[in-house]
Amino acid sequence: MPLVLHSFSQLSISTKANMKKAIVILILLTGFARISAVAQTVAEGLRYLENEQFVMSGQVFRGLVKNQPNANHYFYLGYYYLTMERTDSVQGLYADSAKLMFEKGLLTDPKSNLNLVGMGTYEVFKGRAGQGKILIDKAIQASRGKDAELLYRAAEAYVLYPQNDALEANRLLDMALKINKNAAEYQILKGDAFMLKNEGSQAANCYDAAKRIAPNSAKGYIKYGNILIRAKSYTEALKSYLEGMAKDSMYAPGYRQLGELYYKAGKFDLAVQSYRKYIQMTDQRPENQYRFGAFLYLSKNYEEAIQVLNGLPTSYQNMFKYRLLAYSQSEMGLPVEGLANIEMFFSMVDTSKILASDYEYYGRLKIEGGQDTTSGLQLIAKSAEKDSTKFNSLIDMSKKFFDGKQYLRAAQVYEILDSMGRSGPQEMYVQGQAYFFGKDYVKADTMFSRLLVAQPTSFMANLFKARSIYFQKLDPDQSKGLAKPYYERFTQMVLDDNIEKYKKQLVEAYSYLGSYYGRRKDIPNAESSFKKVLELDPGNKVAKEALSGK
Repeated sequence: MPLVLHSFSQLSISTKANMKKAIVILILLTGFARISAVAQTVAEGLRYLENEQFVMSGQVFRGLVKNQPNANHYFYLGYYYLTMERTDSVQGLYADSAKLMFEKGLLTDPKSNLNLVGMGTYEVFKGRAGQGKILIDKAIQASRGKDAELLYRAAEAYVLYPQNDALEANRLLDMALKINKNAAEYQILKGDAFMLKNEGSQAANCYDAAKRIAPNSAKGYIKYGNILIRAKSYTEALKSYLEGMAKDSMYAPGYRQLGELYYKAGKFDLAVQSYRKYIQMTDQRPENQYRFGAFLYLSKNYEEAIQVLNGLPTSYQNMFKYRLLAYSQSEMGLPVEGLANIEMFFSMVDTSKILASDYEYYGRLKIEGGQDTTSGLQLIAKSAEKDSTKFNSLIDMSKKFFDGKQYLRAAQVYEILDSMGRSGPQEMYVQGQAYFFGKDYVKADTMFSRLLVAQPTSFMANLFKARSIYFQKLDPDQSKGLAKPYYERFTQMVLDDNIEKYKKQLVEAYSYLGSYYGRRKDIPNAESSFKKVLELDPGNKVAKEALSGK
């Protein structure tokens, strides 16, 4: 250290002067660097805000206020809080925080017109548009209308909130554009103002202007695509979206918009792809995670949907997540978990918001979870009352029961269809079969009798009517011939080209008839019947023995 001091002491006067000059230059350069860094940091915070990276944006603006608590930084932190109020309101707490920042900004610099605009914007948000305009006008007058950024932020107050004023917003934006004609954001906000009045062509002109000013920004293209969506020109809207994202693939909201457009088009896989990119680029806020989970369900990616929805924080109070969880768990064969979630959903939802599919899944989960089949089927029937296409769900459930040899459960499905007036000949036939194979021969008999009234020419109904009588043992020795007329009609109705198809059933019918005639000592008819058996089944022992007289 002494050596250094000694060296300085030996400097010439001119050298010292040059050194002083160098130090001044260094200080100036450092100051400019700081100003540049601050400007970049503010711009960075706004970029994060634009990209819906709210955590990062908040960190930037809070850091600015902490390190340099000036009026400008207080305004942007307040601006951040107002944006959060629109995005993720918590009972107005964000707006109150914004007001506090604007007040601190004015305390720091009573002449801060930007914070005065912030206070006016807060008043507009609170529904006091008149009071807000007084404050905003005061700021504009004080700045003599020559601060483009101030005019732009003032115009936002008249566009972003319910008590909007598109005419005043555009007046202010026209003033701002005279000062800075190359501000794409001003043109975009001007387009948004026109959209408030449904003036799509005027808005389109503004968004086109924004695209010319900032050709590598996606926002103008996305906004233009939104107009096309309103006009239901979805293909053209998609082109605009894709063109914009090709210009700036880091514009996160564009992927959200793309996801929503693909959802409208029923292209759920593409919706998932777009929303996945959006989620990865942003803060993964619960409502966006929920939406992503919904797209995953719609694209039949049930396992990931369950993971995403189960990953939502418990503080996120959205009863519809239980619906999507239940649906996905049902599809994944997890009835216990699904039933718990659908019951949670039903305990929270207003009955006016219950969908037909809610009753359908609730019923399916009850049945699949081994609970009361009857109440489960009744729930599915209730879904069919709300949406007639859900009758297919009842039919599908009956098929599952049939495939699982749960015949009486299958019959329950058709009992419900019958009670709803949805039982035609085909349904009667299947219901009768379900009773028959479930060994409820009395109900089978009744059902096939009903079917024969509705459709006397049904040869299969005759066959099953005969079988139901036989298995009821109402005529065990066939002496009464209760099944005879039905077996006879069956044999008469089977056409020649169907004989091979119904060979076994014909053998059954002729064997019964042969036995019936044999017991009555009607030898000619008995022999005729057994001969027909042998024609169909040459190795039939019963017929051979009957014809041989044994």
